[in-house]
Amino acid sequence: MPTWVGTLIVVGVLVVALLACTFFALNSRGVFLRNKVVAETEHFEITVPMMSYLVYTEYQEWVNTYQDTGYMQYIKGEGGDGLNTSLPLRDQIYSSKTDEATGVTTTKTWFDMFAENAATSAEQLLVLCEQAYRYGVSLDEADYADIDNAIQMLEFYAAYSGYTTSGYIAAMYGRGVGEKDLRAIMEMTELATKMTEIKMGEFEAGATDVRLDKYFEEHKSDLAVYVDYISYTFTAKFKSVSSSEENAASKNEEAYNAFEAEKIKLKERADALAACTTAEAFSNLLMEYLKDDGKDATEAFNIQSDAHHINYKKTEDSESALEKWLFSTETPVKANDTKVITTTGDPAREDNGDDGYDYKDSEATYTVCFVLQPVHRDEAKLQNVGHILFKTETFKDLKDTSKLSGKTKELAQSLLDQGKTVSAETMAQALIDLMKAEGKISTITDSATGKSYYRIDKEAFKTYGEAYTEDSNVFYEDVTRGQMVDTFDAWLYSSDRMENEISGTAVKTSYGYHIMFYDGAGEEINWKAAAREKLTSADYEAWFKACSEATKIDVTAKNWDKIN
Repeated sequence: MPTWVGTLIVVGVLVVALLACTFFALNSRGVFLRNKVVAETEHFEITVPMMSYLVYTEYQEWVNTYQDTGYMQYIKGEGGDGLNTSLPLRDQIYSSKTDEATGVTTTKTWFDMFAENAATSAEQLLVLCEQAYRYGVSLDEADYADIDNAIQMLEFYAAYSGYTTSGYIAAMYGRGVGEKDLRAIMEMTELATKMTEIKMGEFEAGATDVRLDKYFEEHKSDLAVYVDYISYTFTAKFKSVSSSEENAASKNEEAYNAFEAEKIKLKERADALAACTTAEAFSNLLMEYLKDDGKDATEAFNIQSDAHHINYKKTEDSESALEKWLFSTETPVKANDTKVITTTGDPAREDNGDDGYDYKDSEATYTVCFVLQPVHRDEAKLQNVGHILFKTETFKDLKDTSKLSGKTKELAQSLLDQGKTVSAETMAQALIDLMKAEGKISTITDSATGKSYYRIDKEAFKTYGEAYTEDSNVFYEDVTRGQMVDTFDAWLYSSDRMENEISGTAVKTSYGYHIMFYDGAGEEINWKAAAREKLTSADYEAWFKACSEATKIDVTAKNWDKIN
């Protein structure tokens, strides 16, 4: 064999090897996948790497939401397994259902589950981008700068994690996904967001007072309505005596007769209150009854105050007889209407058939209600608030400050040095005391009401908040009623609030203890804010539905399989 033949064979092998290496390199970088389109419209397309980004974004957001809850492994579909983050998504069964009639089993992997959500996102992006093209909306320098910043953050995280940028992107979003693909999908996302903001701005401008009034009246059942009323419950109780006690029968009979007499008295009281025609008369008579029952002036005043319910919102799915009456749409209540609602437990005495009686514990209640203002809109303005949060979990059983830092560590250490317990509550009170000691809190008396309250300058509160709070925000603007947890909301929407007021003690919530700051009222009122949000959302959804129906999206289903 001529030597040149052997040389050609060697060269041929090297060429094939070189081509194979080149193919592998191009494939791993997504060069071939980038040419594979999963979904496209007339002017836009989403390639395999771009769709991979959407799928794994869904995955990462899901994991971030549930991984610290303690029950991530229990979330699964029927017949499926919990998610294992160390295994490929396509190798894990999310659900497996067998049709009893046909015997056919349908299996969905965890990849399928996230892919379904990603497909919805892709459809929305394509529809909105086509609308942006139609409206002549395009990205500007600021938009591209946002994308550049996002890429730079990825580069930072890659370096921090010991990856190259390309390696980090592939690890996060799937094999074949590169920076070019990220930029492409980010540009579409930015454009879609811009289009959405433009349309939402148009719909918000179109939510005129006339439309808001009309929408509220047509959707009362979906919007918050309130009732103002006074109510008090009289309770008669019967406690039976054990049959083993001496003279049990006579003692039970005596207690039973007293119970029946008490029921008659309380029913008469409730009926007398129900006969009142003004709120003043109702309140005065209730005060008399409370004093007759031995309540001192302070206790009676507090009970009277608790009996007033202003802007009371119906409890969802409530079976309460009182709420059904107050919020009835068939027979709406009117101002000054009254009602007595009687409830009785098991009978306290029953004939046992042996010339005697059996006695058991029982009670009867008489709830009387006086309507101050029937079903109405919430006319209160939105509120602005500041808070400094100390989380319960952070300070639970804290014995040293090694895990704390900054001003929080100093404050906690000062408590420990004084031999005091460190908790979220004691930390909040210690900070309030510190603010007073540093002269930042003053006591002000309202000349109109005579009420005293604590005041602090907003900038001073901001400084303390930024140093101590465990929330990402110190201030919140335009807070709607019910947006925050109950006790937080109750403090904020109390009619007693004064601008720049700081709470003298911390407010307890399910999160921890909050030092509250009242930053005044906003411009919008609650019912309009709620109606505006729902009306603009309804307008947007109707617009998007029409756009979606008019937009032709071509899907190449087989290319889904190319997502790693």
